[in-house]
Amino acid sequence: MYRTLLALLLAAFAAVGAGWARPPTDVEKQALLATVEEFKTAFGANDMGHVFGMTSPKILDYFSSSTGLTVDQLQKQMQAAWDDVQKRVSVESFRMDADGVQYREMENGTPYALLPTETIMILDKDGHKQRVAAHSQTLALLDGSRWYLMRVDEPKQLTIIRKIYPEFEKVEFPAGKLEALD
Repeated sequence: MYRTLLALLLAAFAAVGAGWARPPTDVEKQALLATVEEFKTAFGANDMGHVFGMTSPKILDYFSSSTGLTVDQLQKQMQAAWDDVQKRVSVESFRMDADGVQYREMENGTPYALLPTETIMILDKDGHKQRVAAHSQTLALLDGSRWYLMRVDEPKQLTIIRKIYPEFEKVEFPAGKLEALD
């Protein structure tokens, strides 16, 4: 009798847990599309401070506490670093594919999304130019009612995301890929 009761309780808890899982609402999907457009506009304008600011506040706080800088100071440093990178790298095109979005759910039922992302760049190394394409997935994380965008194509980024959001500990993200085009 005890085993039967325990089995029924476990089944009930499993059913309740599964009930927490939900796909994003239409409003949340529209908000994601608006966030993607905002990101693409900021990236296209080389406004890396704004791009950096579209990262989850929890991750920005982590960077701030680990560096001793304010978020505003970090955004300014990000912009300065990007300005320096542009001396050797020019972005030919950038595409975050909202049509190819894959919606998923964390173990706690919170929706998140992966957006196929492609950046075509021209690298200038000592006068030798090479055209390359970076293929990756951008993580769109719903935190509260807002979407935040984060790169997940490098191990260091994943380590930080998993530290701040342990729900992603078991989630496998596709590795980024760099492809020479000519």
